[in-house]
Amino acid sequence: MIFNEDQRREIDELLSGNMNQPVKVVYFTQDQPSLELPVQVEVTPCEYCTETEEMLKELAGLSGKLELEVYDYIKDKDKVEQYGIEGVPALALVGEKDYGIRYYGIPSGYEFSALLDGLINVSKGETKLTDDTRRALAEIKEPVHLRVFVTPT
Repeated sequence: MIFNEDQRREIDELLSGNMNQPVKVVYFTQDQPSLELPVQVEVTPCEYCTETEEMLKELAGLSGKLELEVYDYIKDKDKVEQYGIEGVPALALVGEKDYGIRYYGIPSGYEFSALLDGLINVSKGETKLTDDTRRALAEIKEPVHLRVFVTPT
C-alpha cells in the first residue's frame, strides 16, 4: 500500500468533493528490455516505472471517476504517438477532451499535489486562472510547449 489510511481518506475526500466528470489517466511505462526487441532499439531501464504504476493503481481505486489505462512505451507506439509521449514514466490526463497535460517521472512529494490539482481541473474542464491571465493567454497566437522541471532536492 502506497498511501496510509489518513492519506487515502484525504485523497478520497478531495477527489469526491471536487471532481465533476471522469478523468482517464493514460500511463506509459516500460517493460524491462528483452531479447525479443530488435537490436537497433536502444532501451534503458525505466527508473520509477513500477512505483509510479503502483501509486496510480491505488489512486484510481480511490475514485470511481478515475480510469487508469496502461501502455508500454516500446510496444504501444501508436498510443505513444497519439499522446505525444517523449519518455517514461509518463502520464496523460484526459477528460472530455485532451488538454495536453502530461507528467513525466514519478509524481511524488509536491508533484503529487500538482497531480491531484490537474485531475480536478481536467474533471471540471476549467482552471482557477484569473481573468487577466486568461486574456493574456488568449493573445498567444502560436503553439507553446511549456515544460516545468522539478527535482526532489
